[in-house]
Amino acid sequence: MVAPVCVVVPAYRAERFIRSTVESVLAQTFGDFELVVLENGVTDDTAAIIGGLADPRIRLERNETVLPMTKNWNRAVELSRSPLVKLLCADDVIYPRCLETQVAAMRVRRSAALVACRRDLIDVDGATVSAAGCLRGLLGRHTREQVARAIVRHGGNPIGEPGSVLFRREAFDAAGGFSADQPLLMDLDMWVRLLDHGDLIGQVDSLAAFRLHDTSTTSRVAIEQKAAQATLIRDVVARNPVPIADRVIGVAAGHLGRLWWNHLQAKAGT
Repeated sequence: MVAPVCVVVPAYRAERFIRSTVESVLAQTFGDFELVVLENGVTDDTAAIIGGLADPRIRLERNETVLPMTKNWNRAVELSRSPLVKLLCADDVIYPRCLETQVAAMRVRRSAALVACRRDLIDVDGATVSAAGCLRGLLGRHTREQVARAIVRHGGNPIGEPGSVLFRREAFDAAGGFSADQPLLMDLDMWVRLLDHGDLIGQVDSLAAFRLHDTSTTSRVAIEQKAAQATLIRDVVARNPVPIADRVIGVAAGHLGRLWWNHLQAKAGT
């Protein structure tokens, strides 16, 4: 029997946080899921940690060689067999009712390609640094054009990181998967392209947590990410009717958002 939802966890040198990540999935109130953990070509203690959890819903896979992040994320999704998929990074967590509420939302809204919840930011010890972020102006159901305006006005990623999102596998395949053209913003670029195949549902509850720590990709690529964000927003504007006022607001909001992000990283000790 194919589970209605699959959580895929791309894991690269993940032994530091992988237990808490996987245990957060196993603690879900919605129990009919498959969990695929994909080791990306490097042997550490990840397999032993996963094996020690002894849950039949877990499937451990391994790449023979290290794949670039884009290819690794795509392979993780390809290994899923469910119509609904969540990609959860190996240092993040989801809260117990995340799958329950997101699967229910996608069952009610058949026109939706993805559902996103608010999320907390946590530090290396799991302490909350900032609560219930993302989805400003995006709660409820929104079309591609509405989300495009919100992205431009935000100047960053108003939808959230992968752990906050559940998407339809058929929409993911139709969109072509994660793109190597946007290696630093693979998630937001993917959410934008998913919206060509359905709407976004934004949930008010905070059901996931994104971990801030000094070895994460996010903490190491701030300058490059700023340039990538500008490119992505230009692409969004080119494909959607976005007023000039929104673009002006977005420039200022993006600058303030980066300052705020730096403050939160400092608060988290990264």
